[in-house]
Amino acid sequence: EWQMIRTILGVSAFLLAFSSQTSLADDHMFTGGMDPAAPFNVQVNVCSLNEGKSLAQYDRMIEKYFAWAKANGVETTFVRHTPLFSHANGNNPLSFDFLDLLGSDYETSGKAWDLWLGSPEGQKLNAQWQELGSCNVKMATVAMQWGDVSALNEDDDRIVTWNWCTRKDGVSTEQVMAKHQAIAKEYSDGIGNIGWFTFVPLIGGANSSGDFAHIVVYPDAQGLMQHQKWFSEGGWKMRQDYYTYVDCNGDSAMTETVMHRPAD
Repeated sequence: EWQMIRTILGVSAFLLAFSSQTSLADDHMFTGGMDPAAPFNVQVNVCSLNEGKSLAQYDRMIEKYFAWAKANGVETTFVRHTPLFSHANGNNPLSFDFLDLLGSDYETSGKAWDLWLGSPEGQKLNAQWQELGSCNVKMATVAMQWGDVSALNEDDDRIVTWNWCTRKDGVSTEQVMAKHQAIAKEYSDGIGNIGWFTFVPLIGGANSSGDFAHIVVYPDAQGLMQHQKWFSEGGWKMRQDYYTYVDCNGDSAMTETVMHRPAD
């Protein structure tokens, strides 16, 4: 969630740290030919539907965007996160309806935005987009700490957890990086999950909820509950140890739907 809690600190340091880590993935590439061992760009659209507009109307516009992106050679992996188990309550309602995340290499994202802003077709779609929804657009870099690449490429409906974290005073980026690598090595088969990513806001993230977020991907609710069982039976000790390095907000969960994948 993009809660307005604190200003991002140390983003550049974290970016360098996550970029230098070696992902414990197999030799497969992500859909679209992306290297899972390299950081990639994620555009996050934090969206609410405009009054009187439906999600069906919004998604018809998104289908037009997919066709436009394919025709212009700027396809992205497009996933939607919809709140499932959030931190919201009666006194703290959610400020958005859903998140749309567009993953690509940095070059594709730059080319897409030049076309979106500078071509008649892009401007027409942009106008339709703004009529249907109110979206705040952010840019982040994402690195995979561990993942089953084949499963991530094939599973289109899953559950993800977000956990925003910030380094404690006196803890270095190198220490956090080493801790992530140690955890990925110790749990190299996952615990009900098929992926673990670190998400670092770069543009428009001054009001994010921490320095970075852990995004953990589960194939379904059973995988999520398998992880909760592990946690309740002693896995909490690992989490407690990790929290000596960072302060975190705790997990929230969303459904994740892969709405489009670029052609290989």
